[in-house]
Amino acid sequence: MTQCTTADCEGDANNSFLCEYHVEALQTWIDKIPIVLPELDESIARLDNVRQANNEGANGTRSSGSSAPLNLDAMQLKINLSTITENAEHYAKDQHAAGIAWTIADWYTKAELIVSGPPEDTPAPWTIAQHREKLEGHFPDPLPPRDCATWLRQNAGIKINAGKINDWHRRGKLRKHPGSTPKRPLYAPKEVLTVHLTRQHE
Repeated sequence: MTQCTTADCEGDANNSFLCEYHVEALQTWIDKIPIVLPELDESIARLDNVRQANNEGANGTRSSGSSAPLNLDAMQLKINLSTITENAEHYAKDQHAAGIAWTIADWYTKAELIVSGPPEDTPAPWTIAQHREKLEGHFPDPLPPRDCATWLRQNAGIKINAGKINDWHRRGKLRKHPGSTPKRPLYAPKEVLTVHLTRQHE
């Protein structure tokens, strides 16, 4: 029986190079990849205006607007994550399993940062409750996670990100709207707000 090759781990690897705990941890990262890939597509394709339409360009002519380059970091991360096609048990048999697991976790973490931005603090529950009362009857139609988080941040003072909304869904705390598609999940901002308020008191 071999020992887990993960740094500072003395667990038994059961004839592979990762212990049971670290195989499960690696599988958790792998299971997240299909969720973040479509969101990376949005980041890759997002074109930010750097010139206003109909403004005069440097040559004195009218411009229809131009766009910033594609997000190359997001593109590279998508390429990297798309190569992960096996389960954790398969990678655990590689002598470099510990390094592979670290790399996969690092790729996913960087992808999630691009998609959702850094985590932000949340204001006091009573402040959110006041906003919720003001917003009653003014909630928009269901939105993709990133747009939903942006709307709640701008209109209700709630500082959450798309990653948190997706995580609530994965954990069974939040349901997708029936109009969702595999590549474009939709969530009702009012339901997201309700889950957020509930989680505040757990």
